[in-house]
This record gives sequence, structure tokens and C-alpha cells, in this order.
Amino acid sequence: MAITSLMQDRAALKNQIIGIVPFSYAATDRFQAARDHQDEAQLLRALFDETRIAFRFRMLELLNAHSFKAQGDRNFSMIYLVSERMPPEHRRRLEEIVSGVPGVRIIALPQMPLADAVRRAFEQVIDPDAGHVSLFRLDDDDALAVDFIASLRRRARRLITAGLIQKPTVLSATRGIYWKNDGTGRSQLIDICDRVPLSMGYTIVSPREDIGHHYLKGHRDAAMFYPCFMDPSRIMYVRSVHGDNDGGISNLNRGRVLEAGRAREVMRRRFDLDADLLLAPEGALAGKTFSQRTS
Repeated sequence: MAITSLMQDRAALKNQIIGIVPFSYAATDRFQAARDHQDEAQLLRALFDETRIAFRFRMLELLNAHSFKAQGDRNFSMIYLVSERMPPEHRRRLEEIVSGVPGVRIIALPQMPLADAVRRAFEQVIDPDAGHVSLFRLDDDDALAVDFIASLRRRARRLITAGLIQKPTVLSATRGIYWKNDGTGRSQLIDICDRVPLSMGYTIVSPREDIGHHYLKGHRDAAMFYPCFMDPSRIMYVRSVHGDNDGGISNLNRGRVLEAGRAREVMRRRFDLDADLLLAPEGALAGKTFSQRTS
């Protein structure tokens, strides 16, 4: 009887960590491209425009996939959500870039609202035997610190053990580096701390029987709907700022621009990245790139 109870307690504490990155997914909502192109065929042409997709692949390779390959804790699953109509040559390129990412799954879905697509993708990966699940999201042109997964696991375990995850609960690291690349040759790395939960590594920790899902509520409004734990103490993400950003940038003037020596140290230690490459971007990264927008 005692052994059975112990096994049940261990199962209840098992926390499965799963991340998701939408990569040029043709959602019916949320993204600017979806608002600009109501027709799916037009939207797909815009998403897979050769100039745009080459830029997104390079950002994915340089920042996003690199950060997951560099994680110290490799016990997690990573979903790349794509359109089922992604051209085969782009699917092959994506597979090459994310090869080596722990627990990687490329999930292709038809067009639907983004919240529904994310839910369906997560549900394909969630372990029915897990007591809790920690689901996080990231954009394809951003990165997470090399200890993000380890830190997430440690914080979630403490909250679960303390009995504080009785319903979906948000964990958010609010301090990171904004890489401002405006195409003028004046790139900057800016240390910023925000006031609200952020999309970079935005995590919802839930009991298995009551899972909270992303995109149902905006991450900046999370505190209106979920208990939230925010950590401003350590640099945990890189957000890229460039001409192809989908959302607006409103807080750059509140940050501290890193001088070159400090930038090199921070980017190497926290992200295994070369700050000099970001401060003097190569080739296509140096140009100002735009989505195929109507305005």
C-alpha cells in the first residue's frame, strides 16, 4: 500500500516540459500576415516568399534552434508548428536546421485559428502519465538562455511540491537582451526588464487534468486570468528587433545598451552566441527586411 502511494506521489510530481515555435504557420488570425492576406493562397505566397523565408531560416538557425541545442538540461520536447502546405524544399531545410534539437517534432497542420493549432500540436506530444505539464512558447527569431530548461524545471518543481500548481499558472522571466538590428549598421544589444509576462519562453505550468493553453489569453494580460510568478533577476532571453517583426516594440528606451566587451561576455555565457556577429550582422541579416504587407 505504501509503495503504491509513493508511486502515485511520484507520478503526480512528474513534470513534462514541452516548447512550441510557430514557423511560418498559416493561421487565420493573430499574425499581421493573416490580417493582410485573408485568402490562404495569398498568405502562403507571402509566408514563403523567397527573401522572407531565407531571412526567417537564418534567424531560426542563428538564434532559436541554436539556443535549444545548447540547453544543459536536454529532457524536453520541442515542437515546430508549420503549415501542412509548406513547400517540400522548405520542409527539408527546416528539418536540417532543427536536427539535434532535443525531442524535436515538426507538426504540420491545416489552416485554423492559432490557439486551436497550438492546442492540437501540444496534445500530440503530452504524456498522459505526466502529473503536470509545463508548456512554453517562443518566436522563431528569438532565443532562450542555455539554462532555461533547467531553471524552468527547478522553479516548477518547487511550486508543484509546495502545492501551488492547483490550476494553470504562468512562469515568466522578464529580463533579457533586445537585439536591435535596424539595417543601418548601428545594431545594439540592450539589457531590458519588462513589467509583465513576456512571450519569450512564456510558460504555463498545469496539472495534467486542467491544462492551460497559449494564445487563448494574451501574454501581457496573463495576470488577469492566471496566477503568475515573474523573475526579473537573470537575463533569460534574446528578442530580435528588425523590419520583419510581427508585433510592436515599445520599451527599448527603458533599457541599457551593452558596451562591446560586456555584450561579448553576456552573449557567450548566457546564450553561447557571438556578440560580434549580432553587432555587425552578416549578409542578409544586415539588411532591413519586411514581410509582404499591404501597408
